[in-house]
Amino acid sequence: MGQARVVLDCDTANEVDDQFAIAHALGLPEGTLDVRGVISVHNTTAHGPGSRDMYQEEAERVVALCASDVPCIPGAERPMESREEPVPSAGLEFLVEEARLSPLTVIATGPATDVASLFLAAPESRENVRVVWLGGFGDEASYRVWQNRMGELNGRADISAWRTLLEAPVDLLHIPTWPAPAKILVDPTSFGEELRALGRPVASYLAEILQLWTAEHGGQLGGGKELWDLACVAAVADPGAITSGPVAVPTLDAAGAHDFTQPGREVDVVWDLDERRVLAGLMEALS
Repeated sequence: MGQARVVLDCDTANEVDDQFAIAHALGLPEGTLDVRGVISVHNTTAHGPGSRDMYQEEAERVVALCASDVPCIPGAERPMESREEPVPSAGLEFLVEEARLSPLTVIATGPATDVASLFLAAPESRENVRVVWLGGFGDEASYRVWQNRMGELNGRADISAWRTLLEAPVDLLHIPTWPAPAKILVDPTSFGEELRALGRPVASYLAEILQLWTAEHGGQLGGGKELWDLACVAAVADPGAITSGPVAVPTLDAAGAHDFTQPGREVDVVWDLDERRVLAGLMEALS
C-alpha cells in the first residue's frame, strides 16, 4: 500500500500515553510511516485554558529525545464553540496544507478539535483525509459503566468536535477507549525496567514519566497503567494487530449523552486488538 503520510494530533502530557505513541511512530522502521508533524491540541477539561501550551512543550521534548526533526505545531487552544465554527491555529493551517498535497492520515489521540476544524475550514479535504481517533465508547455496556463513573475525556473535552466526527461524512477509524485500548496494560515497575534496559534517552524518559504518573495516581490504577494511544499508531502501522468492522454509531446530543436506540451512520470501529503485538511493536520501535 506504500508509506502512509501521517500527522499526529496529541494532547501530550494529559497522561503519558501520547508520549509513548509519538515515540512509537517516530521509531518505526524507515518506510513504514511518513510522519509530517506533531500537532498539540488542548484538553481544557484536564488541564484548563493553558493546556495546549503545556502539551506543546512536552511534545517538543519527546520529539527531541527521539532525535527527530519532525515539526511540532501548536493546534487548537480551546474547544469548538459550535459545529459551524473551526478553531483557528497554526496546526489547522498545517493540516489544510498537508491535506492538499496528497492522501493524509491524521492520528488523533486527544480531543478532536483540530480534525473537526479541518473539515469545516477545508471541506474538500474530506476526499483526501482519513482520521484515526481514540475516544468515546464502543458499545452501550461500556457507555453505561464509564459515562456515569468518569466519562470519556477526549470526547468530553470537545463534544461538538466529537459529534462532527461521528456524524459528518468523513473517513473515520474510530478507536473507542473501551474495550480494546484498555487491554494495553503495563506494570509500571517491570515495564519501566524493560524500557531503561534499551539504553535509549527516549525510552528512559518514558520509564521515568510512567513511574511518576503512577506514583501520583497509583490509587486509581489497580495494578497497571493503560497505554491507550498506542492503539492508534498500531492501527496505521500494523493493521493486523487490530480487529475492526463497520458499526452504526449512536446519536449524541449537545451534552454528549448517547442514544443507542437512534443509530447514526456506519463507521469502522476497532473492537479488539492484540495487546502483546502492539507492545512488541512499541519495543521494536524504541530499540
